Amino acid sequence: MLKSLVLVLSFVLAGCASMRPPVENGRLNPPPGQGLAIIALTAQSFSDDTADLALHISGPSGRTTAHMRLATDFIRAPGSTHNSTGRLLVLALPAGQHMITNATGSWRRDSNSSMFMREFINVDIQQPFNLAAGEVVYLGQVHVNMNFRSDVRFSQNIERDFFDLNARSGVTDVSNIVIRPLNAAATVQ
Repeated sequence: MLKSLVLVLSFVLAGCASMRPPVENGRLNPPPGQGLAIIALTAQSFSDDTADLALHISGPSGRTTAHMRLATDFIRAPGSTHNSTGRLLVLALPAGQHMITNATGSWRRDSNSSMFMREFINVDIQQPFNLAAGEVVYLGQVHVNMNFRSDVRFSQNIERDFFDLNARSGVTDVSNIVIRPLNAAATVQ
C-alpha cells in the first residue's frame, strides 16, 4: 500500500514539475524543433467554485488540450491589481501551423431535487497561429464567458502576463518573446 502511494505521488509531482516552462538564463527556451505559445486562458462562470475549462489546439502533432479550474487557477497581477481567474499557459508545440479550435467546460448547477446537474459548453474559436522552431510567441488572452450563451473574447494583458511569468517561472528577460496576439477585434459566439 505504501509503495503504491509513493508511486502515485511520484507521478503527481513529476506532472507538476513538467508544467514549469523551460527557462534558461532568465529567458524562455523552447525545446529543439519546437516553439513556445503563451496564452492567458481566463474565464468566468455562473459557478466559479465548480467550473472547469479546457482549451483545444490542433497542429502538426495532433491535438493539445490545456485545462484550468476556475476555483483554484489564477494569473498573478502586479501591485494592488487583482489576480485574474485563469491560467497562463506556456505550451511547447512543434513548429508549424496551429489552430485554437474550441473551448469546452462545465459547471455544477443546483436543481430542485437533491441531485446536482452539470451544464456543459462547447465554444467554437477557430483562431490560427504559426509557430517557428525556437520561437516564443505571446498570443494574448482568450477569455471564455461560461453561461447559457457562452462566448469568447480576445485581448492582451502583457503587463500582468509577463509579471506572472516572472513570479512563477523566473522569466526575467522577455526580449525573445514575439507579441503576436490573436484577433483582438473578434468576438465569437
